[in-house]
Amino acid sequence: MVHANLLLAIGSNPPSRTSGLRTLNRLQQARDFLEFDDVRLANLFSTASYRSGEVSELGVDPEGWLTARRLLEEELEDAAAVLLAYGSQTPLGPARLHFREQLAWLGTRLVAQGTPTWWVGGAPRHPSRWQRYTHRTYPDLTYSEALPLSIEPCPPPTPLQGAV
Repeated sequence: MVHANLLLAIGSNPPSRTSGLRTLNRLQQARDFLEFDDVRLANLFSTASYRSGEVSELGVDPEGWLTARRLLEEELEDAAAVLLAYGSQTPLGPARLHFREQLAWLGTRLVAQGTPTWWVGGAPRHPSRWQRYTHRTYPDLTYSEALPLSIEPCPPPTPLQGAV
């Protein structure tokens, strides 16, 4: 059942050495601009890591992807909209295949539900990169002025998103 005013952010995977509070604070800023009452974070991959590049090693087996998919399925039931925030770094090796399968599944699910989807600056940037993007794109504006200009509607994810 859709929660009337829930924005679901889709991240890459949980952090292993931080609380993730900085990411959640950034997501709350996006929630405020988009006028949602609540924001939650769900991840494409369930295993925690310190750096996003570690997903290439940790994501070789499908287990962490399938566990995340079950959790995503539950969260998507409640989401009124989705914010893609999993970053633009694609895992390498076998993890890349699982990543692309996960994006294909997510895109199909979002289309089937008709879920509005957003991102920052034309890519599924991780919230830790939003300030860098807004500063480069809008150098004369503060971050809080530039972020609303950077949040854009986008198509549902495809297997090649993040493959820059």
